[in-house]
Amino acid sequence: MNYAIPILLLLFTIVAFFGIGRGHYADFGLLQTALRVVAALPLLVSGIFLHFIRASTTASIIPPIFPAPLFLVFITGIFEIAGAIGLFVPRLRRAAALCIATMMVAIIPANVYAAGRTIDGLHMPGIALRTAMQFVYIVLVLLAGYGIPGRFRPKAGDLKN
Repeated sequence: MNYAIPILLLLFTIVAFFGIGRGHYADFGLLQTALRVVAALPLLVSGIFLHFIRASTTASIIPPIFPAPLFLVFITGIFEIAGAIGLFVPRLRRAAALCIATMMVAIIPANVYAAGRTIDGLHMPGIALRTAMQFVYIVLVLLAGYGIPGRFRPKAGDLKN
């Protein structure tokens, strides 16, 4: 299975976000808070429901090359829940967003392996659609955690006459 193209596209997305921002990000207030909720909810639902309650079903989408699929399901569930919570802790917000984005790249082998299959009665999207969904989610998570890249409000002392 070809994991390279989706992984490279998603890694490029993360690198481009930080390249555009160059260390400068603008908060966008209530809308950004709402985006944090939108980004955190799927992580909480997935982390709790898919990774703990339905762990064996979720383990079935992990490619056979990876050892201990049930352990991987539990650990990624913990990471999803921790990331969702971290988006709301100011000191952890950016780290949480970056970790979530990185995890979205790391789970590509499971998404590719499951692509086009029917798992527990649910048809999984194809690789192209899943990669597009991951792309959008990564951008949303990074915006939720960092803000709008490349924009910042200079402080009064930073203005030059």
